[in-house]
Amino acid sequence: MTTTHRHAAPWTLTRYIADLFSPPTNLPRNARPALLTGREAVARALYSEKVQNSRLDMLDYDSSPRLQAAWLAEADRRIEHAASPDRHVAAHHGISDTDWIHMPSLAKRDYREAFYQDKGLAS
Repeated sequence: MTTTHRHAAPWTLTRYIADLFSPPTNLPRNARPALLTGREAVARALYSEKVQNSRLDMLDYDSSPRLQAAWLAEADRRIEHAASPDRHVAAHHGISDTDWIHMPSLAKRDYREAFYQDKGLAS
């Protein structure tokens, strides 16, 4: 008796590999969507960095609207700063982004004026 393809195992190597890397099918019905908005992704990454990628803390974050709201506010502030030309001013003077964010507005104005003078753009 010879073995034909009809007698072979019901799986192939590609099917076996696909099963290894496919997501589990027993996810809860109300699971978070896989895609986050840019703000949500930044907030989640900032919190993850703060808790050093702790899985338990990340589970707390995912289930807590208060934590998410607080870190969304932080993300908004960081995104606004990243889009502003003040990053060039801070880098020119050797000031870190965190220090620049917490700096008083009068000091920021002085640094901006010095930056524009150094670049020859002051009137």
